[in-house]
Amino acid sequence: MNQFFAFVLLIVSVIPLRVPEPSNELLIDSEYKGNIAVYDQPSGKVIATVKQNFEEGDFMVLTATKQNTDFLYGTLEYSISGKQVKGWIKKDKFIGIYARNYEAGKQLSLYAEPRKSSKISSTIQEYDNRLFQVTSINKGWAYVKVEFKGKIKQGWLAPDMQCANVYTSCN
Repeated sequence: MNQFFAFVLLIVSVIPLRVPEPSNELLIDSEYKGNIAVYDQPSGKVIATVKQNFEEGDFMVLTATKQNTDFLYGTLEYSISGKQVKGWIKKDKFIGIYARNYEAGKQLSLYAEPRKSSKISSTIQEYDNRLFQVTSINKGWAYVKVEFKGKIKQGWLAPDMQCANVYTSCN
């Protein structure tokens, strides 16, 4: 029995445990017609230029795992074909997420910090089907900005209130 435990300990110590990087599923605005430059490093060399495939309705999703002040790092993937490219993408208005407060009268809370115990910095009283611009990420949370009824609303959007599906709602 002791040999079995020794063997298990040996295997566990040799096999590296992979902890998945926290990521955020984000969207590229389905109406954005421009090119998106993908860089090898922030402000570095352009390694690819991609754009939405409107002809086939093949829109892009960004799985972001890292960021700095001006760039997000991750994988841009076409939703239908699965073609993808990894690299740094400059933060811009075309990167966003939809909110999931679909139910009538369901208030959407945006928080001051990326946790639900934080102070609420903004609320949106009704469902808004526009893309919320994402300006920062933190372990599944997205810092969003949207104009709602003439006022800018911004704050951290909880992961359970995000929808990164351009084709249908996430309910």
